[in-house]
Amino acid sequence: MSMRTDWKGAVVVALALALLVLVSCGGGGGNGPTTSGLSKRAFVSDDFDGTLHIEDAQNDVESFFRISTGSQPGAMALSPDKSITLVFNAGQASLAVVANSTESLLGSIFLPNLSTSYVSMSDNTVGFVAVPNCPPTSCSGNSNVVDVVNLATTFNVTGVVPVANVARTLVLAPPPAQAKLLVFSGAADHQDTLTVIDTAAAKGATPATAATQLGPDPAFYDRPVSAVFSSDGAKAYILNCGPECGGTTASVTVLDMTVSPPAPVANVPLPAASVGLLSGNKLSVAGTPSGAPGSLAGRLSVLDTTALAPPASSVPISDGFHNHMELASNNKLFVGAITCSAGCLTIFDTSQNSAVVDSNTGDVTGIAPIGGRNVVYVVEDLVAGAFQGKGELRIYDTTTNALTPTQIDVVGKAVDVKYVDK
Repeated sequence: MSMRTDWKGAVVVALALALLVLVSCGGGGGNGPTTSGLSKRAFVSDDFDGTLHIEDAQNDVESFFRISTGSQPGAMALSPDKSITLVFNAGQASLAVVANSTESLLGSIFLPNLSTSYVSMSDNTVGFVAVPNCPPTSCSGNSNVVDVVNLATTFNVTGVVPVANVARTLVLAPPPAQAKLLVFSGAADHQDTLTVIDTAAAKGATPATAATQLGPDPAFYDRPVSAVFSSDGAKAYILNCGPECGGTTASVTVLDMTVSPPAPVANVPLPAASVGLLSGNKLSVAGTPSGAPGSLAGRLSVLDTTALAPPASSVPISDGFHNHMELASNNKLFVGAITCSAGCLTIFDTSQNSAVVDSNTGDVTGIAPIGGRNVVYVVEDLVAGAFQGKGELRIYDTTTNALTPTQIDVVGKAVDVKYVDK
């Protein structure tokens, strides 16, 4: 934390370096235990030392255990059953596959370019990785692809699915079917299309035939950047970023996933839409209407997916580009943003329809509610003090919306956090 003194930081760094000498890949060395043995664990990726820190998420204590994953680990993705964690290593363009039960590295998949989005099928044997700006010689002559990867045995790329739009964000339909995978471009790509991938075809002998482009269609697609699936996978709620991403109108398009190709059936205008979360029939959607910075310039809207009528009002939240949203205990919805000017973390009370914004303006890069507790782990860049610009783990109390008295000091540069236990 920024309150740490120089001498304390030096001592902690020295201890951490000594610890890394003793710790093997996923556990303690010598005759000591091979796993942390913790009942509640949070993994924190550390861009500095190339490991995942294993935090005691029951007592908010840093454990001595680390999992080495590669150079510069960053964003993580959990499998549907939380048995494996996928970690992208930016320093070597590899995807690490981590076994959560044994806290060990299963294998590394080397990719042709950097990626920010990757997902696992529920059987934990096959995954998909978005690869934008791929060198054509590495991607069957295509510049934007989704790689099909083996997560269980060979740990390599087994197929390539070319897509017409820039592949930056993947949203996979829920288990058990997981029949469709949606592929989106980023906010700066200014594209009005998305791609639907048939996962069965992508895993088959001819993955190049698995993709179908949707759009452009100004009635339904205006800078789509992400989506939220219904629990049965029958509908996908497409988040159209609109003016914030250089388009015209922000909205949510309802996509019928039961027909082929999937077809839009409704479009609901909203003030802004870059990230969303569905709970029951309530879809919470956040964004910054014009993208212009300013205190409380963002908006959070709650859409009734049964009525599909434009919400009567929206709640002011932080500015910036919103790309994280998690529902925690006490009806608290945590919304994170990057490139904000007046606080990047918003805590929205869904029962009171009110929001508070944290004062720290550093990017929010990870949010993880801890099961069975009234706390949420958040990774934020600090903007003040000796550790300015360094990602830190911060623990929030959902009963007070404030930082808890006990905080975990992650030595290095935290990038993401995941709660890996059920």
